[in-house]
Amino acid sequence: MKKRLLASVRTLAAVAWPLAGAGITTADAFTHPGIPLTVDDLNTLKANLNTEPWKSGYAALQADGRSSASYTMQGPFATVSRNDAGSYANEGAWKNDMQAIFNLSLMWQFTGNNAYAQKAHDILLAWATTQTAFTGVESSFDIGDYAYCYVGGADILRGTWPGWTASDTTTVQNFFSNVYWPNLSLPGPLTTGSQGMEPLLAATAIAVFNDDQTKLDQVVSALLRDGDAGLRDTLPNGQVGDTGRDQGHTSLFVNNLAFIGEILWKQGIDVFSIMDNRILAAGEYYARYNLPDTAPGFVSFGAPFWGTFPSISGAPRSTVQGRRALNLLHGAYAVRKGISAPWIQRYRVDQTEDGNSFLFLKSADSSTATPPTLPVYPAVATVTNGLTNADLNGSTPAGSGSYSGGTWTLGGGYNGVDIWGSSAPSVHFSYRAVTGDFTLLAKVTSVANVGSTSAKAGILLRDVATGTAARQVFVAITPNSTYERGMRGYTTLPYGSNAASLSFAVQSLPYWVKMERVGNRIQTFVSKDGGCWSPAGTADFSGMPSTVYAGLFGTSQVTGASSTSTFTNVCMTGGDGGQGAVTPASPSAIVTSPGHNQVTVRWTESFGATSYKVKRSTTSGSGYTTLATVGNTAYIDTTAANGTTYYYVVTAANAAGDSSNSPQDAALPIAAMTNVAVNGSATASANGGSGTEGAAKAFDGNPGSKWFNGNAGTTGWVQYDFGASLAQTVKRYGITSAGDVAGRDPAAWQFQGSNNGTTWTTLDTRSGQSFTYRYQTKSFDFTNTTAYRYYRLNVTANNGDATGLQVGEIALETNQGRTVPNGTYRLFNRKSNKALDVNGGSTADGTPAVQWGYDGGSDQKWTFTDQGNGQYQILGVASGKALEVMGNGTGDGPAIDIWPWNGGNNQKWTVTPAGDGFYRLTPMHATGKAADVSGASTADGASVIQWNYTGGTNQQWLISIAP
Repeated sequence: MKKRLLASVRTLAAVAWPLAGAGITTADAFTHPGIPLTVDDLNTLKANLNTEPWKSGYAALQADGRSSASYTMQGPFATVSRNDAGSYANEGAWKNDMQAIFNLSLMWQFTGNNAYAQKAHDILLAWATTQTAFTGVESSFDIGDYAYCYVGGADILRGTWPGWTASDTTTVQNFFSNVYWPNLSLPGPLTTGSQGMEPLLAATAIAVFNDDQTKLDQVVSALLRDGDAGLRDTLPNGQVGDTGRDQGHTSLFVNNLAFIGEILWKQGIDVFSIMDNRILAAGEYYARYNLPDTAPGFVSFGAPFWGTFPSISGAPRSTVQGRRALNLLHGAYAVRKGISAPWIQRYRVDQTEDGNSFLFLKSADSSTATPPTLPVYPAVATVTNGLTNADLNGSTPAGSGSYSGGTWTLGGGYNGVDIWGSSAPSVHFSYRAVTGDFTLLAKVTSVANVGSTSAKAGILLRDVATGTAARQVFVAITPNSTYERGMRGYTTLPYGSNAASLSFAVQSLPYWVKMERVGNRIQTFVSKDGGCWSPAGTADFSGMPSTVYAGLFGTSQVTGASSTSTFTNVCMTGGDGGQGAVTPASPSAIVTSPGHNQVTVRWTESFGATSYKVKRSTTSGSGYTTLATVGNTAYIDTTAANGTTYYYVVTAANAAGDSSNSPQDAALPIAAMTNVAVNGSATASANGGSGTEGAAKAFDGNPGSKWFNGNAGTTGWVQYDFGASLAQTVKRYGITSAGDVAGRDPAAWQFQGSNNGTTWTTLDTRSGQSFTYRYQTKSFDFTNTTAYRYYRLNVTANNGDATGLQVGEIALETNQGRTVPNGTYRLFNRKSNKALDVNGGSTADGTPAVQWGYDGGSDQKWTFTDQGNGQYQILGVASGKALEVMGNGTGDGPAIDIWPWNGGNNQKWTVTPAGDGFYRLTPMHATGKAADVSGASTADGASVIQWNYTGGTNQQWLISIAP
């Protein structure tokens, strides 16, 4: 794939709010298909259709009536509506036809049957030549929700079907530009939270399909810079603007972030890595809360049309989007980048694989992309003098503004004109002239109420210093713990006049307020801690003069009376900096993600911090030692050991000193294992159950299917047979609840092993078990050193239902033995994401192995065959020769090469899980060694050698079925 970068600053200037230093350029062609599935993705999917859980997902796709070549188109219509004064005209027909376009394009790919492509094409072109309008205040939601269908399907046809023509491309591009794009608001500001993410997803897909660089620049600019949605509506700990609203909108936000990131990646733009892997943080936070496990740390946060939220809202799993976004994020991070995503992986296992989600289930991805340059916002310095005092529009009595010892004190009167709805308010204004882009912020520490009306104090921007302003923005705090935000004279404001003035409850004072000007765009924010800024509204102001007047304001809201307000941390671009450094507050929230021998720690920002200290203890609440001092808001502790519970805190620091400790979060790293019992065949048996819900359904990797024993009452057994000479040393098992009737879940059982299917050894016993929600997975570790051919779950009681016993899924996990099935694979190094390759493609004896960018050649494909006792022969597909350690050397450094198979121990390999789906390859003749990319190089042609295993990512390999 060609690498792409974003457009230049010169191009972004046309977006109406350029940022200094935000350089972005491109010249390469767009990739088609790639919204977000590429040809490589589709070919890999096709190669996996008979392997679980792809197999179950494909079966669900096939079973959808919209995947049939005989599907009857339900449209087209000239107009479709979503909430157009309550009308939803033709919406259902449109949705079904859009889904059909996508499903049929996929069926064409997987079957090669031209009838599917023709049907998808005909539906798409019928709509493209008929529909002229999508109306309604919520039209952009549908356009965003189904973008992956109508644009993704069109892109697959365009890029793969011989029947597609250049005329078709033009027709569809015009359709997307003229009918759908005008509903998406860009390049104007986005709407709130997930409601802004839906049109942004559609805009991303349309920009790419239409080969429109200008539109793509607008998309990425909005994703990076818009305060009301996109990445600025997220926090470093993983919260998004909707986290406190409900879990349905939170999952939609995360889903759209994942889709946008994947589409951009396929065009060479890597937004997954920016802001300390912020999209991963969002997915991990969402997954952790919805498992549920321990509730992650939360800080007050929100979105401008809903206000700030003091806590997470929505019961865990109350509304879920399924496995699709989780597959996308797992593929983007764990598979492609080798970055641990443990909460996503756990929650992914708890979700059913459906006819859409399996499309984004990755076993490997060697593509690359380049991060965009992040915007740089105007810096601030403290303001200790230089503000001009003015009483606007007859405000009485006379007000005042003065600074002393870090605090600004304002006295403000009133003359009956409320700033809430007026551009000529009666307030006291302490201001200075500001030219060009700037940031202004302050911490409102007190507002004295006068009479029965709430006073107000905050920050104010006006295009004139006194009199009536044509353009005015304010953010204020009131004594009764609300914030108010008003905008007058705007050109474009999401939700229009309904959002011109907003008021929402906040936590008690003190409270922070902020505004930014970049070009003609003004963005406003509020915060409880000065580090986690909730968007309070964004608007564009055409004609805003270069020089404006900005500062503090106060008003009593009682005619003739004065109110006193105090502010600290008053900062502005161009401030004097006279206050100097102040010790920062501690981070408000901390969140951990435990993996294999590591823990990722994320935390929220602290105002004024220049660095953070990450501390750890094995005792809750005390005994912390400093692990590292970092300048960002994330840290990976690679010294953590599996099986030990760790307690983490973070402090913030600057030249004035260190903060106190943040709240604490605990993490328990667990050993990496792999499920060795994913099989839909007759190797499973039980004492009851039908064919459609028989024993094999407990081992198919899809919790959406189940084993149901309705014949033998409330107890029973289900077992797995690995086969003759294929015994496994299982050390952990998992049980997933089925999708209905909680009373049928197992409550007490024995987990047993056998080598003859008759004599059973009880390995683990449990009682009093229950499952909090449907599709919940519970894992159980136990000590076992014996390999057994058979494993049985012998259930002695269910949870009270009299009609039967059921299990959604059973995992049998181990970290030794036959950890991958026999088959032909590609091997990708975790460090470099490059493939294990034979140098120069040679088949000659002694040719060394190297790493190289994946090109699909047979010299990059390897056939694994179990030799017993978990030892594998690994043969190159191109050469038919074995991967071996050259010269039978046992020290560090011997090359790994190919040689005719002779059964020597230097040609036999064990395959051990190393975490996150990666494996360690160890030659049998040299205990403690591993296949290693020399020098941890990421370059093409780097040698693969034998080296002492240290757990380095250059010693870990992803093993993926070869297409």
